[in-house]
Amino acid sequence: MYFEDTLYYLATITPPIILGIIIWQSDRFKEPGHLLIASFLLGCAIDIPLGLFINITEDIIAPLLGLEVWNEALPAYGISEHAFQNFFRAAFLEESVKFAILIFFCTRLTALNEPMDAVIYASAIGLGYATMENIGYLRAAPYLGVPEWSMVKGRLYPLVMHFGFGVIMGLFLSQNLFAERSVFKRRIMIILSLLVPVMYHGIYNYKEGWDVFPILTLIFIIGIFYYLRREQEVKITESEDKAVIDVTDIFYSYAATLALVVIIVSSILLTTLFTN
Repeated sequence: MYFEDTLYYLATITPPIILGIIIWQSDRFKEPGHLLIASFLLGCAIDIPLGLFINITEDIIAPLLGLEVWNEALPAYGISEHAFQNFFRAAFLEESVKFAILIFFCTRLTALNEPMDAVIYASAIGLGYATMENIGYLRAAPYLGVPEWSMVKGRLYPLVMHFGFGVIMGLFLSQNLFAERSVFKRRIMIILSLLVPVMYHGIYNYKEGWDVFPILTLIFIIGIFYYLRREQEVKITESEDKAVIDVTDIFYSYAATLALVVIIVSSILLTTLFTN
């Protein structure tokens, strides 16, 4: 039993490590290994406090909003709770903490000095988070009545998706940091660096069972890394001028994304109510 459990855990942590090595090797100007490992480990570390906070949202915030009472009263409210959990509890909270690590840790690194770097560091954070999340699901497999090996295989799709969310986040952030844009356009880019991953994450969770999402995401990831690598081939030196992120823009990113999440959840609720 101990040997089998060890194999399950190795099968869980090996894919993200392999993906991390691949993206590190895809960079023409290699990032310091210890910084990528630090980003990966930070992604792992946030899973625990975030899990505690999510439990609070389920045990305290959701009842305060009356979601459990609504479920018993009208089937439509059950749909609203499903939307709440997928767009707020999962997508917004998870991507928000990844975004915070990327902004407050990674962007301050002198090694992050070109567009490819933003994507690589964001990917490392996403892979770290996915690793701990998948370990949590593996540990819960016996209680869920799911065979461990089935759980390991089933969590490969979410691994790809978290990888993709990181790529999207880093791609938009790179347009804020390195592209020659006006202050307004740079603000839009940093807002999108949080908003787009949250929306994509929420839709993926809400429409669970759509296997096309991971496939399209993997194709997108390959395309982005191919494009950024081609861009690197014409560069003589790695370093580019990096803009300083305004704290106000960070606030706008969180505020705009949360507002859209609220609008989506409310729209799903109202649409369901008026169509039933």
